[in-house]
Amino acid sequence: METRYEEIARDLRERITSGEYAPGAALPLMRDIAADHGVSDITVRKAIGLLKREGLVEGRRRAGVFVRLHPDRLRLTVRQRQIERDEMGYYSGPEVQHWRAIPWDGEQTRVQSTPVPADVAELLGVPAGQSLTVRRRIIGDPRREEHRQLADSWIPEWITEEVPVLAGDTGPGGMYDRVEEWAGRALRWREEVSARMPSPTEAEALAMPKTGVPLLRTLRVTYLPKKGRAPQRVVEVQDIRMSAAQFAVGYPVTRAASARWPVTPAASDYYQAPGSE
Repeated sequence: METRYEEIARDLRERITSGEYAPGAALPLMRDIAADHGVSDITVRKAIGLLKREGLVEGRRRAGVFVRLHPDRLRLTVRQRQIERDEMGYYSGPEVQHWRAIPWDGEQTRVQSTPVPADVAELLGVPAGQSLTVRRRIIGDPRREEHRQLADSWIPEWITEEVPVLAGDTGPGGMYDRVEEWAGRALRWREEVSARMPSPTEAEALAMPKTGVPLLRTLRVTYLPKKGRAPQRVVEVQDIRMSAAQFAVGYPVTRAASARWPVTPAASDYYQAPGSE
């Protein structure tokens, strides 16, 4: 059963999503909402707090509460996840070809040795918390301040031992060119996409609102494929974070061999549970 503040939040939410309160519009004063619903200001404040956490509204000091553009309403750039190449090296799709590293506390790439996060460690096949080399960057569109992403490249010990330059200045083409030169064969990539709320540091670096907007997170695994007796090996996991209010991930959906046209007519009822006959 809903509490009173949840009921008020639902009423306001429906008015926002229906367009009655348009993006940028001010909500009624808190005392007016309280009078309309016959509740205290404290109850209304809890309802507004819930909408703020959902990213629907934002408070402006000495001005009131305003409807904010919800992440689901704004898609400025659709990222096609593919690796391409130009005269400067590899890049991940035509939308970001012109992006550049943004100086971060005076550095364009911050190279550190620090404990690896648990989920990244699992992909690298190392113990969680082990100290590894990480290359941290903010990469963005020089024409659009809000179009930026955090990119942390976690590199296992075995490859920094084989290619020591990965812990320093990697030169033209970057780390991927250095690894391919050393290995004599092409790298491959795969990605995992998820979402979570940003830390305060991430929100500040990405010029995001402090509350209400999640991160779109992509873990890109770079690996050398198996060749002869040499096994497949992961050489990097890149932790890419961007504002879900600014980006979506787009990719083609292809037909597998079992779905090749013309298809075989379906022979069973989709809505009938297996074994129910």
